[in-house]
Amino acid sequence: MNRLLRGVTRVFALVVAVTTLFGMGSAAVAAVTKRRIETTKDPASNEPTATSVFAGERFESRAPALRGGRVITWFAGHDVDLRGATLDPSGATLDLRTMYGGTQVAIPEGWRVESHVRSILGRTQVDIHDADLPADAPVLQLRGFSLFGGVRVTTSPVASWSGEDHDGEALPPAASEAATPDVAGTAALDGSGPAVDDAHAPTADETVPDDADAPTADAPVPA
Repeated sequence: MNRLLRGVTRVFALVVAVTTLFGMGSAAVAAVTKRRIETTKDPASNEPTATSVFAGERFESRAPALRGGRVITWFAGHDVDLRGATLDPSGATLDLRTMYGGTQVAIPEGWRVESHVRSILGRTQVDIHDADLPADAPVLQLRGFSLFGGVRVTTSPVASWSGEDHDGEALPPAASEAATPDVAGTAALDGSGPAVDDAHAPTADETVPDDADAPTADAPVPA
């Protein structure tokens, strides 16, 4: 029994050591990658590269004929918004490389998605219902891998994965965060007239103090 426990302990320690060394090595490679590979600056590029390493990033594409691209996400969250892009008639292939992080790809309605992403200790989720799409619908193919991370493809992102807001709003703006009108000091909504600022109005239990300079009934009025 003791020999079995020692064997299990050694295997567990070996797994932890290998995982730690692999994580450290991946972090070193990610640091080099961050210096050598930069995100495409032109949102109209038809073959962009979007990188998010050690810090959340958000990339928006407005490509007129998207043919392909690379999405690199290491140790961070990544929002890739393709809702403003148009697929090339022949389709497009997106290479996803996600490690110790998460990648969310937002696409417009009408695209068909074929995922060939390999997930290792992670998950790839495609929230696209293409049953009603025509046979000639444009196709976005996903390739690459997800290691200790996750990939999600959707037409309706509910929140930002990168933590990066755009113009002070999340991706997309949450309904609960919509601005509400400030009714203080404005006209009443029912049309009954302007709102009354009752900050100094007396209540039923309060009395209005007499003016200090006003004469009372007992005080003689000067001639």
